[in-house]
Amino acid sequence: MTGMETQRLSRDMWAIAVPSILANLSIPLLGLADSFIMGHLEGPEFLAALAIGTMIFGILYNGFNFLRMATTGFAAQAYGREDASEGSVVMLRATLLAFVIGILLILLQPAITQIAFQLTEAEAHVERLADGYFSLRIYGAPFALFNFVAVGWLLGMHRAKDALIVQVFMNVTNIVLNFYLVYGEGMDVDGVGLGTALAEFLAALMSLFLIYRHYRRLFNASPFDKAALAEVLDRDGLVRLLKLNRDIFIRTLCLMVAMASFTILGSRFGSAVLAANAILMNLQMATSYGLDGFAQAAEILVGRETGRKNPAALRQASLVAGKFALYAAVALTLVYAVTGEAIISLLTNIENIRAEAGTYLIWLILLPLFSVWSFLFDGIFIGATAGGHMRNSMLLSVLFYALCLWISLPLWGNHGLWFSYTAFLVMRAITLAFHYPKLEKAAHKGGLHG
Repeated sequence: MTGMETQRLSRDMWAIAVPSILANLSIPLLGLADSFIMGHLEGPEFLAALAIGTMIFGILYNGFNFLRMATTGFAAQAYGREDASEGSVVMLRATLLAFVIGILLILLQPAITQIAFQLTEAEAHVERLADGYFSLRIYGAPFALFNFVAVGWLLGMHRAKDALIVQVFMNVTNIVLNFYLVYGEGMDVDGVGLGTALAEFLAALMSLFLIYRHYRRLFNASPFDKAALAEVLDRDGLVRLLKLNRDIFIRTLCLMVAMASFTILGSRFGSAVLAANAILMNLQMATSYGLDGFAQAAEILVGRETGRKNPAALRQASLVAGKFALYAAVALTLVYAVTGEAIISLLTNIENIRAEAGTYLIWLILLPLFSVWSFLFDGIFIGATAGGHMRNSMLLSVLFYALCLWISLPLWGNHGLWFSYTAFLVMRAITLAFHYPKLEKAAHKGGLHG
């Protein structure tokens, strides 16, 4: 590629990455705000209950995060091919699927909580608090999943600023509502659950407004056009959508099993360690969401160049995103090394939780350098819609994670838990990097779908 083309890719990358980073950082800020609210109530049980409740929703929502990822990849490829009809159908079909799944989650609420509480083995009063949180937040599920679709579609259609508006609006609204319901209305963990559900509903309205505002200009059609709806509801098309999302779904479920096991195993070291792990993991989530801005830029650019059947540009887009992602990872490691203890002290005034979090702070400091590559390769493979490779990589990585847990937990306790999580992220990157050359080869044909 010429220097001018590389500069163009760099500009495109930053045009996507900056809004994506800002949007992504608003997500863990919500988690940190919730930790602050619960961390300043009396006793560690509120933070512990929040950790369990957010773990359950992490499994549920991240398990269906293929709604966002697949929508971004397919929309970006449609954008690259300048196929407006395909772009609109991708969005509308994913929306239909999101609401169906969200309603099913509400109906399955009792079974979900029963299974989750059997696995956590937390104290009874912590489980009661977590159940109050879950029973209110679950009603936001259809709207939360629709927001996945909306953000994914906006990103794929190169409308990263609109995706930023949705994310920031939802999370700022959520923080305000949570503070009001807890400190203004005297609620505790259940107030956080209710505030989150309300914020998800309001953000869905914002998403609808932004999509509809640009729909006619982008597609020169109405989202309620009868011909468009008939295509969306076409049986064969819906079956293809489910098949294409299958591998990403399996991959994401494996990821959530790994993340849930981290919380479950941490809960067996007591409420103080569970709460400390929750604080550190919220900070690690801040790291991942920040670095994911570069991964999302890779998703969109790789998807676009795959749609254009341009493997050289695909490689350059991956290199550009990787270079700046590494710079960001180094910066985050330095920030945590210098200010980590101060951040922990800000998030909670409970001394035993502060002490436990300080004991394991070293893992938070090191993780940006180890985790950046798994996030970046995820973005590259999502853009190429290479779901089969993502699935296989995750299955191998989860097996490796289980092996690390089996060896390290008896030796090092909670340090072993953090070591295993770090090794899991490294293995994800290694296994995806092994398959990367296949993406360039497949780009000649317009991408992979498995």
